[in-house]
Amino acid sequence: MANKAVIVGISGPSSSGKTTLARLLQRIFNGTTTPTAHLNTFIIHEDDFYFPDDKIPYTTTASGETIQDWDTAAAIDLPFLSQALQYVRKNGTLPPRLRSKEDQNDRTDSGVPEATIRELRSVVQSRINGVGSIAFLEGFLLFAPPQEDHVLRSVHDAIQLRVFLPAAYGLVKERREGRSGYVTVGSAPVQEGEREVGKGGDGEIDLEAEDDRPPQNFWVDPPGYVDDVVWPRYVRDHSWLLVGDGDGVEGEDDAELVRRVGDGTRVRTDVGIEVAPGAGSAEMEDVLRWAVDLVLRFYVDGRQ
Repeated sequence: MANKAVIVGISGPSSSGKTTLARLLQRIFNGTTTPTAHLNTFIIHEDDFYFPDDKIPYTTTASGETIQDWDTAAAIDLPFLSQALQYVRKNGTLPPRLRSKEDQNDRTDSGVPEATIRELRSVVQSRINGVGSIAFLEGFLLFAPPQEDHVLRSVHDAIQLRVFLPAAYGLVKERREGRSGYVTVGSAPVQEGEREVGKGGDGEIDLEAEDDRPPQNFWVDPPGYVDDVVWPRYVRDHSWLLVGDGDGVEGEDDAELVRRVGDGTRVRTDVGIEVAPGAGSAEMEDVLRWAVDLVLRFYVDGRQ
């Protein structure tokens, strides 16, 4: 199938391996060229769509402390993300406006042998025909429940292949608390006139312009941030996916939802989202093999 621009969305809780998997898939699929095929691939990081630091909302923890909440949809410039995804669907390239800061964050060893990567690249080379693009979008909050007016609906609908990586609470806590921190956008510029990235609102963004966002800062999770914010927010936002049919979710407090979800590895498989094998316990090499096969079947055969 020629001249396709496909967006593969990879989501899951913080520290579930989303960025690692996206980078591995990009390496394996990128530059696939044969006499009859050429495939261009790139990564879109949802973290690159955070509002500037001084626009991130605050929340009050159970202990009464007021801190910034980076793990809510209100911290993400969703109109910017949605417009960028539509640009990718139409043009098959990353908008010039988007320059990644996520790639400045620490990288960890994927644990996947180079021999496996070469093997999978060979498999992809033998299967791809025609000319096209694949964008691997990774982020902690990409998918929406069925209601039409959900804040993530436009993002969800722009993604053709939806992949979810479960991760147990204990693993999320260990990995997240082991990170040094995150590069952020910095403070919002003070400027009057048309809408700027990071100012909010629903106006159009000039995606062809160069990225003129301000200098970056560095965010470090405060003590207790995983238990106070990261995990409860994740459970609340994904209760429709983790809890099952959602019965009883409305009106339940975070503590009750967290209790019901348990370690967070039970995920629905009947809502058009592909769930990685192993319920969060599989090695990255196994998840990668599964994901390569999934993307190939979707891209080449047009089926999931």
